Amino acid sequence: MTMPFAAGSVRDIPVRAFKLCGLTWTGQHLWFSEAVSNQIMELDPGTGEVTRRVPCPGVRTDLTTIDGRLVQVAGDHRDLRVLHPETGDVLAERPNPRPQNVLCGMEATHHGLWLGYEDLRTIDLRDPEDLRLIASYRVSRPVAGITVSDGFVAYADYRGASINLLDLQRGAEVASVSVHGNPTGIAWDGSLIWYCDYTTLQLRAIEIPGMSRA
Repeated sequence: MTMPFAAGSVRDIPVRAFKLCGLTWTGQHLWFSEAVSNQIMELDPGTGEVTRRVPCPGVRTDLTTIDGRLVQVAGDHRDLRVLHPETGDVLAERPNPRPQNVLCGMEATHHGLWLGYEDLRTIDLRDPEDLRLIASYRVSRPVAGITVSDGFVAYADYRGASINLLDLQRGAEVASVSVHGNPTGIAWDGSLIWYCDYTTLQLRAIEIPGMSRA
């Protein structure tokens, strides 16, 4: 049974953007991607200032990092583009493992690479080296963005204005959290879930009790 509840934001950071896409956390900074300027931007959550910009033509949906490199869903086929975070040089581009489907969510963790599909309502866990499928989870809502804590996969439902928790031990959804606006990319910083609010053009943070089992 999925437990519904609502969460108000505890922090809002307006950003200069038109189409907010992906979001990830690197330990000190948030990085978010934007589909009109086709840029990925580093933001200091303490000051709200953008501290770095990386060009990325064809920005689509989510963003993560692997071994210190940015990985952005990009292009018509929603492939995985690997970029240097300082120069923006394209280091590699890997195909969407499900090229006929709408890849929206992405997060790299010690488990592997999580990929979420809006049209399939499916979250895959893949080996980041060869994209071999390790596990696949069906979820109840379309996936717009993904983040992962030590015990849960959280995914955003853009149209449903919610962030939903999949319990990795149980392999089942356990909570659906209504949020303000329409979330796309989301990121877990160890205590807060941040999300791109596509409608109000802000990065917003919420608290979800029990998100971490630590």
